[in-house]
Amino acid sequence: MLKISKNEKTAYKMVLPYVLIIVSLIVFLLTLNIYLSFTNNEGNFTFSNYIEAIKDPVFLIMLKNTVIWTICSVIGQLSLGLLVAILLNQIKKGEVIFRSIILILPWATLDIVAGVTWKWMFNDMYGVINDILFRFGFISDYISWLGQPKTALAAVIIANIWKGFSLSGLFFLAGLQAIPVQLYEAAEIDGANVFQKFTHVTIPQLKPILITTLMFTTIWTINYFPLIYTMTGGGPGYGTETFVTYIYRINFKFLEYNKSAALSNILFLIILFISILYIKVLTKEENS
Repeated sequence: MLKISKNEKTAYKMVLPYVLIIVSLIVFLLTLNIYLSFTNNEGNFTFSNYIEAIKDPVFLIMLKNTVIWTICSVIGQLSLGLLVAILLNQIKKGEVIFRSIILILPWATLDIVAGVTWKWMFNDMYGVINDILFRFGFISDYISWLGQPKTALAAVIIANIWKGFSLSGLFFLAGLQAIPVQLYEAAEIDGANVFQKFTHVTIPQLKPILITTLMFTTIWTINYFPLIYTMTGGGPGYGTETFVTYIYRINFKFLEYNKSAALSNILFLIILFISILYIKVLTKEENS
């Protein structure tokens, strides 16, 4: 039987009230959200909120935008995070300074500050993005990045990749430092080049971290709200509207609490399905 020390008992007693408060709050909010999604303004039971939410012309638009936003952001964050982690892992002098600037700074920057900064950078008249592209001859005229649906979605994705790659980079860097040097030495003795060592040593060793980071990044990106809302507010039109921005819009601006609750539950089920899928993959990987 597992014995608990006196210090552990004291720690559990100190933490328990906060855990109970948080769990109670989560249960209460989830229950209230489910109740609102199945009732109308008169308090009568109905499925109409879900039917209206799915039949809403904006539903397919925001679903498509959410899929594009999530896939592109996650791929960009993981790819850039892995690249930066590999480069930082090669640095032996001043690694603390480089890691702090490259990895900590984007993550530590407030979401609102990052959103406003990128909004100005993509400004069609005064933005640095247009200025750089124009000076190097990539564009012949300034582009209204945030004024067109396709370019606006690309702009917020780029901003989100910058904001979120540091988390992936931190995870990958920790994983790279845990890989035994002997594996690379053995691969080099067998005649493996840099690319072969990366594909046959680095990637297999990072696979558990890659799967976990992929799960966290995907869930975080789907639920991420401040950057899009600060830069575009979901516009122009519905060009950058995602699940979370649309739920916010109809809940706080149009006061359609029941419909927003239904959409929240649909989003919750999507995230729950993704989480279960990732857990199964991770469990299978650990067992193998």
